[in-house]
Amino acid sequence: MAEFPVRLVIILSLAWLFQAAVDRWLELSWNLRAVLLILDGIAVLALLWFFVIVPFRARLDRRKAALLVERAVPKFRTSLISAVEFSEGKSEYPAGSRPLVESLLAETAREVEKEDLAATVVSSAKLKRLLKWMAGAVVLAVTAFVVAMPFSPLLVSRILLSKTAFPDETKVIDVSGDLVVIAGADALLSAKAEGVIPPSGRLVVTYGTGSSETIPVTPSRTEQGLFQYAVKNVREGFGYRFELHDGVGADHKVGVRIPPSLKDIKFTQIYPKHTGLPETPMSPASLRLLEGSKLRIEAAASEQLQSAQLEIKGVEGMMPLKVAGDGLVLKEELSVPESGWKSMSVHLTSAAGEASANDPVYRVEIFRDRVPTVVLSQPKKETITVITGAKVPFVYKISDDFGLKRAALSYRVFRPGANGDPEAAEEGSLPIKFEPAEKSISRTFIWDLS
Repeated sequence: MAEFPVRLVIILSLAWLFQAAVDRWLELSWNLRAVLLILDGIAVLALLWFFVIVPFRARLDRRKAALLVERAVPKFRTSLISAVEFSEGKSEYPAGSRPLVESLLAETAREVEKEDLAATVVSSAKLKRLLKWMAGAVVLAVTAFVVAMPFSPLLVSRILLSKTAFPDETKVIDVSGDLVVIAGADALLSAKAEGVIPPSGRLVVTYGTGSSETIPVTPSRTEQGLFQYAVKNVREGFGYRFELHDGVGADHKVGVRIPPSLKDIKFTQIYPKHTGLPETPMSPASLRLLEGSKLRIEAAASEQLQSAQLEIKGVEGMMPLKVAGDGLVLKEELSVPESGWKSMSVHLTSAAGEASANDPVYRVEIFRDRVPTVVLSQPKKETITVITGAKVPFVYKISDDFGLKRAALSYRVFRPGANGDPEAAEEGSLPIKFEPAEKSISRTFIWDLS
């Protein structure tokens, strides 16, 4: 029975040392720690059974003890067992005379004084070995307790099923937190690690469907301990958290905002009357506008608007656009200046007060209405001298960037005066016929002066 406390100390010291080491390394769950503690209890009960209860139930009576001593010390020559049996006075061992019994007891007592029965009958070598094992286990457990400070008390309490968690070696500080991004934009997620900075970490993204994705992340090269990841082209909301070493950041959400936008936009150029050109739809990709013309803007919004403004690069300030009563239609007519317009974009504000974002920019090019050009190939000189009745060829080309309304050949005739010098005699013009759709006219005209 003396082995029980020794074995108990050895088993509990080694078992708890093992459990503490595994728990510190793997951070065991409460359920698993409860199973290990139950196994510890089973081991204690087994020791109690085999080294206390069983020996107690099989303990020796006086006769069995005397036989054990007789086997260990033959010199008693049955005197010890005989003294026990005669002193009991049972029926199978008739009681002897009192002087005989006293003589046997005296002889046995003398032999007992000569022998160290405890050392002879009971071997202590096994118990000494167990004591050495116990000392080693206790020293090992105490050393580990000291080395593991300040976590040692926590480890012991966790073995006894405390729900206290280990302090994280890495503390995760959320930088980006909850975000709201515009649909189609990128979401830059970031967190910072304090304490032990790991070479890599994890970003856990949870989608609205319940599925999740783990994305590896690495620390920034420019800022120590900063972990970042950009989620491209965000179209729907999701949740996320950073897991860096043993630190776990808080759960955050990324929401998606759908700003007001233009479903359709139409540009129409209204040319000046002198051009003779009809209203012409213009491509939003390239607005080539004639100075002096007008630009009509018509657009439909994706939702009801509070206001709309036109921003023209090259012109200071914003120009309000007319919003129809339903708040969905925009319409405005602008006069095109000589210069200054570079590009334009429309900025919207919804009825709820949300502003549009990433508004498209429309490039603008303004050009002037050039005067018609006339190229006279023949005659090559500005003044020619001809005889009466001559036929003079005229070769010319007339062109305009938009079209011609009227063309004529104007002339002036100089005749010799009384003193022989040329004098202006007559002038006039000859109309040139052409088709209305023609923008360029090339003609050869033979002028018969007769």
